[in-house]
Amino acid sequence: MNRRTLPALTALATATTLLLTACGGESPKADEKIPGAGESSAEASASASPSEKAPTAADKLDRPEMKFPDDFKITFDWEKPSDPDGAAALGDAENYVKAIHYGIIKQDPESAAYKFYIEPMSQAHTYAKDQIQQYVDGGWSLMGELRNSNAKVKKGQAARTQVVTFCRDESKAFGKDIKTGKKVDGGGDNPNDSHYAVTLVMRESKSIDGYWKAVSIDGVKGAAECV
Repeated sequence: MNRRTLPALTALATATTLLLTACGGESPKADEKIPGAGESSAEASASASPSEKAPTAADKLDRPEMKFPDDFKITFDWEKPSDPDGAAALGDAENYVKAIHYGIIKQDPESAAYKFYIEPMSQAHTYAKDQIQQYVDGGWSLMGELRNSNAKVKKGQAARTQVVTFCRDESKAFGKDIKTGKKVDGGGDNPNDSHYAVTLVMRESKSIDGYWKAVSIDGVKGAAECV
């Protein structure tokens, strides 16, 4: 097998059909059940509200716990916006990204972690499951460091939506062969191929104030602002 066919960590470059999919409508049952709630202990979440903001219903959620092995690290080098909605949306966008990679580490395409942070049947749902499945099918996990930076948040055009953009650097993150534990070469010859500009559309739950879920994800490989 040619190891250079290994998809990028996010496979944003190979998921063209997904990326061209419209955000779609909200599932009528999206807020009736919280996937993963009560299935694991809560931990401090990236979406915790700024100290000056009054607690919301989202602060009381039993969020899935995500612990990564020592040989893989995912970092988010940014500050939260002062706007409470923007800060909460960015926090849960961060959790969604973490949850995809947690699903890869756990080799579980049905991981409760990412399902906690997506609208069911959305493009973001399909994307997360497909990414994890690709790694499971290939017998790969993750190692190294995946770095995210330069996050920006703005109000979306649709009701209760926020658009999160950020840069991702995959130059120090690699696939890992599950059986051997060795690094898998999945990169190309162009160093810019490891940099992405990522866009996430987040929508707030109708029934839980401050709880944001991913609707769609898009990305541009080698974007000038992220290289």
